[in-house]
Amino acid sequence: MNYLFYFILICILILWIEGVPHFLPNFMQTQKKPGEELEIWLKNFHWGGKQDIGDKIFLPSYKFYTEVVEVLLFNARKMGGSYLDSFLFLREGLQADLQFEKKIKELILGMFLHMSVMMILTWSFIFSALSMVEVKTSRSQLFGILSWQLMGLGLIPILVKYYRKRYFSDIGKVWRVLLILKSLLRVPLPQSEVFSFAGVNGLDQIRQKSLIHIVQKLQSSCQKTLRLGLSYENDVKGLMEELRFQEKWHFDLFEKRLNGVKLLLLSVFFLPSYLMFVFILLNDLKAII
Repeated sequence: MNYLFYFILICILILWIEGVPHFLPNFMQTQKKPGEELEIWLKNFHWGGKQDIGDKIFLPSYKFYTEVVEVLLFNARKMGGSYLDSFLFLREGLQADLQFEKKIKELILGMFLHMSVMMILTWSFIFSALSMVEVKTSRSQLFGILSWQLMGLGLIPILVKYYRKRYFSDIGKVWRVLLILKSLLRVPLPQSEVFSFAGVNGLDQIRQKSLIHIVQKLQSSCQKTLRLGLSYENDVKGLMEELRFQEKWHFDLFEKRLNGVKLLLLSVFFLPSYLMFVFILLNDLKAII
């Protein structure tokens, strides 16, 4: 009976992380995720069609990508900005992001499954040991062990959210500015208006240390453009490549942090639970003897 309970628990965890539609047959999967829908929209968008730009478009909401697409289309419709190169670069980043999310999803699933297996092994040992010896262990102590393990499981989404915010909270803001600047490169507007529309002044709010050097380079390029009247095209192109590299580094670092979280939780919440029961059992046996 206990094994059946743990099996059901693992199934629930899998369904919660993967999502029920993932397990349905192909003909029953009618709804795609927002990121996938946005990628399909970008793939099917008619690049040269003026009608596409003029029509009201409803896009699936996915991170900062949807906002950037809407701004680029607005620029092309109202100001004559070029969006082709920006869309291609944005689509490339979106594809990398979707692959990253899939990888992280699998890693989180592995964390839950690994810890669930540890729980099954621990409680299988507990019930087996209690059935072999005539010792009455306090239920409150067993509940304390279970609570400690559940606390470890509950920390997973909290720590994932923390590290996601730490590494990716500001990167979308920088992408937005760079892609808008690139799309407005040929627009006959004063550079001060272009920078204002792109939100260059808002870059001062970015606090992520790994992005500070990119922000400072971008601000310096904008100031040089205003002061000397030079084009910022090469600077923006170089910063976009640098930011893409920085984003990939953040992806790798985030994955390593999750592996570290997995090891930490196993070491703090699951291995000690087994040792805690052994200590309780030995104390109870000592009291009988």
